[in-house]
Amino acid sequence: MAKGTKELKQRITGVKNIQQITSAMEMVATQKLKRLQGRAESARPFAEKIQEMVGRLAGSVSRDLSPLLGERDVETTTNLVITSDKGMCGGYNSNLVRFAMATLKADGADGADGAQGSEQKLNVLGRKGDILLRARGYTLDTKYDDVVEKLDFTRVRGLARELVADFLEGRTDRLRLIYTAFLSTARQSPVAVTILPIDPAELIANDEGDDAVSADLGFIVEPDDESLLKELLPKFLEIKVYSAILESLASEFTARRNAMKQATDAADDMISALTRQYNRARQESITSELLEVSSGAEALK
Repeated sequence: MAKGTKELKQRITGVKNIQQITSAMEMVATQKLKRLQGRAESARPFAEKIQEMVGRLAGSVSRDLSPLLGERDVETTTNLVITSDKGMCGGYNSNLVRFAMATLKADGADGADGAQGSEQKLNVLGRKGDILLRARGYTLDTKYDDVVEKLDFTRVRGLARELVADFLEGRTDRLRLIYTAFLSTARQSPVAVTILPIDPAELIANDEGDDAVSADLGFIVEPDDESLLKELLPKFLEIKVYSAILESLASEFTARRNAMKQATDAADDMISALTRQYNRARQESITSELLEVSSGAEALK
């Protein structure tokens, strides 16, 4: 067999081996996506309902009731950027980091040399966000060592309480979540959501655009609006952070499944092209050998 055909055969074998890996990764991502999509969609109704209740109750009480509702001048913003721990998910992390950089720039932060205007603090959840932001010259205030996929509600509740404590103690004036929202398996979009300070008017406006639902529904509240709101506010913030993490995970595995499917399909195309080259080279080799035999036979006559 000619040298060219041997090399082509080795390349075909190598591409087939890679295709087996990408196909297996696609199946794993698909199975995990089903589970994570179910968790994200199950948490969404609870998050929407508690947001509706907080918006309605907060709109009926004084904003002096809780420092979480109080307006303040924004001098420092804490941004919690939620990325993935692993790669192989296409442009998921790079798109989110690019969106985060644009969000910070819009607030006056200018990359590596700090902030112009409001100070921007960066808290990052996910190893890839840490790597990409540091590579672009940003200094991180907090890098969480947790594995995003293994986070449970207990740990997320502790994380949310730490962020709220920073707000209450005056170390930050605004808390913002930057993550990839899971809208459907066909659509995921980076978003920046401010969760502190809580703006009742914004919560009502974001409640599916239905002001009538979030207005006075005639509920009887026991013991009173103020007491119930004080109980709901911490839970509201915890579920907002938890919901953002669940949507990020669903978006990550959607991106990974799509990336592995594209890689598998590309391997198919490459194998077909290499096989054609191999057959052509093999045919040329056989033809060349036949010509040599015919020439030798003619020379012996």
